[in-house]
Amino acid sequence: MRKPRKKLATRRELAATLGVHMASITKWEAQGLPLVKRGRRGVPSRYDLEAVRGWLAARDKATQKTVDGPLDPIQEKAARDHWQAELAEQTYKIRQRTLLPADEVERAWSAEVTGVRAKLLALPTTFSDRLFRAATLEGLAGVERMLQAAVHDVLRQLSGAGTEADSGEAA
Repeated sequence: MRKPRKKLATRRELAATLGVHMASITKWEAQGLPLVKRGRRGVPSRYDLEAVRGWLAARDKATQKTVDGPLDPIQEKAARDHWQAELAEQTYKIRQRTLLPADEVERAWSAEVTGVRAKLLALPTTFSDRLFRAATLEGLAGVERMLQAAVHDVLRQLSGAGTEADSGEAA
């Protein structure tokens, strides 16, 4: 004897039965809502109502806070106090400028990267005459020395170190 077939619901019927909007069914599908047969153009998807209810119950149970008894007001107050202290600490750090908003950090970093890029791209034109003179007078060793000096000079400039003391050495 064959089992009678279960009646499968369409998206519209499922939404009406569960009392939700059809968009909720679509969203739940993306989250793993079980469907028996995926629809295609002009043919609706089919859902097993029992399987859907089981999936919703499991999802709700997983998202609920598990409590082994009545809520403990002392623990709840301690948790609230903890998060208020965290918020106060963050607020203090923001006011002291030790904790910066992400957009400020990104803006500053972008400016630094732009500065480094400009310095590096300027190297060939800035040092070409000196490099040619070093190559003519000293050969490969002179070129290497000049390139190394150029790189150190750019790094010194980018680090913000004063070049007044260094300029006496180079002269």
